[in-house]
Amino acid sequence: MAGHEVERRALLTPVLLLLLAERRDHGYELVQRLGAFGWEEAESAHVYRLLRGMEKCGEVTSQWCASGSGPARRVYAITPQGAMDLALWFVRLGELHGTLHLFLERYVQLEDVGGGDEPPHHLGHGDYIRRMRR
Repeated sequence: MAGHEVERRALLTPVLLLLLAERRDHGYELVQRLGAFGWEEAESAHVYRLLRGMEKCGEVTSQWCASGSGPARRVYAITPQGAMDLALWFVRLGELHGTLHLFLERYVQLEDVGGGDEPPHHLGHGDYIRRMRR
């Protein structure tokens, strides 16, 4: 697994907490809702492992709920502990956001990333930064 994907997977816990703070849901729907965060192809087995771990840590609870169509489903809900952990993630990710923003701003100001006669690798990244500012 590429380094970038490992970093993104580390963000699944706070994203799942956020989704459950918005509303309680069952695992399959949570996997679907991850698409809004760029995980259109989230591994459901990994999400379920995370949810079980979060339940052991007291961040979420689950219970079986009868379904109008089909078998009962395990529905997850955030706990007070999970809400506190989500608030901590909010602070940590806010700090990281500042660092990433500064990095991106300084990157687009570089004259030459490659150090040679090649054109700068960041040409066109200014548009990306401008979009991020909106």
